[in-house]
Amino acid sequence: MAVDIPAIRELVERVCTRKDVLDACKRRDLGTVITVLCTHGITQGQLAALTGIPQGRLSEYKTRKRMATATSTFEAFADGLGMPPTARRALGLAPATADSGPLDLAGRRAADDAASLRDVRPLITTLSRASAIPVLSALRGIHRSYLEADRLMGSMCLTGPVQLQMPVVERACEVTRGSDRAEMLEFASRFMEFGGWLFQDAGDLACAMHWTDRALDYTLELGDPRSTAYTLMRKAMIATEAGNPAQGLGIANSALAYNDALTPRLRAVILRQRSYSHAVLGEVIASAKDSDEAIIHATAGMQQGEEDRAPYCSPNYVAMEAGASWLLLGHPRSAIPILEKGHSEWLDSSQMRDYALCVSRLAAAYAAAGELEQACAAAEEAMGLAQGLGSRRVAGQVDLVHRRLGRWRQDPAVANLRRSLKVLVDSFIPEREAS
Repeated sequence: MAVDIPAIRELVERVCTRKDVLDACKRRDLGTVITVLCTHGITQGQLAALTGIPQGRLSEYKTRKRMATATSTFEAFADGLGMPPTARRALGLAPATADSGPLDLAGRRAADDAASLRDVRPLITTLSRASAIPVLSALRGIHRSYLEADRLMGSMCLTGPVQLQMPVVERACEVTRGSDRAEMLEFASRFMEFGGWLFQDAGDLACAMHWTDRALDYTLELGDPRSTAYTLMRKAMIATEAGNPAQGLGIANSALAYNDALTPRLRAVILRQRSYSHAVLGEVIASAKDSDEAIIHATAGMQQGEEDRAPYCSPNYVAMEAGASWLLLGHPRSAIPILEKGHSEWLDSSQMRDYALCVSRLAAAYAAAGELEQACAAAEEAMGLAQGLGSRRVAGQVDLVHRRLGRWRQDPAVANLRRSLKVLVDSFIPEREAS
């Protein structure tokens, strides 16, 4: 079905500034808005194609068999149709974020969004239930930009802006009641968990655990077992990286206890984390068993239709993490074919940090296995990738490569490469011990 988007947007711009339509927007009466648009020639099929809302549901809104209540529904409708600012304000939504173009502008978009939100920070003390939903709408748009920027550039440019916005989210949860509260809690749990991830990637594990604990508070109040299981997995990861793998193992087991609620991807990502905790503890058989099961579930997850918090958990991702576990266990030759496969078959250009981790781990595995030429080639690639990322996790892996190449420090070419690696690592980890 052809959709003449410019013509439809022009019509929407004209119709959605009418008083009757604006009044319907103020009442959040989506059925009336759909009816008016259809009388001007827009079909429900076109509305569905543009907004992502199923045509059957749009029909139910139009006939009032169902009433739209979720802010995310109004956002999808307004964003898809390009509704004018007056209509968005009438719906209680934040102004639309201008499309800045390709993904390489994600950092600029995140910075612009952060600056715009800082303007509303004085509202924290006066934020009310009525104003919380428009703030939620603004935060959702910012969160999407942050997710995009983090995948491409790493976390270190985002921790400051996100930390500024945490009090806004917390205050919005404090003042929101009634039917809006569940929606606010769901967003807050995602935003706090994301903040925890950013601090983990930036190397601040205390802050990472603090914000992940806040996310867990919200998921427990929400009563969502999938979100709770995912957040527990994140706590397990942080605990393991902080030097307490036994605690990480126990928390991962707690996440798996939500068995009936888990999707294949969620089960895979939790098993992947438990495998890593086993690896840190030196438990080879248990780690390998969890890695194998995680890949099976991640493969099944490619066909799942249910949403969850782990859309990134592909078989390739789990295999890369399995390679990291084998490397940690001191079995680089088991890690190499897994990491080589991930390196050669990597398809997702939006996951640059994960790709950089894969390449740097491959370089470390080659070095540990004594394969100097391959180690240097992978180290060169990893260094180039790390320079464009604000990720201390990646820098830590590059540091490991630097150390593993130390056995060939008398080789002039290796010595030059190690100097370059050291400069890069020291820019992220100034307190790194000399080696």
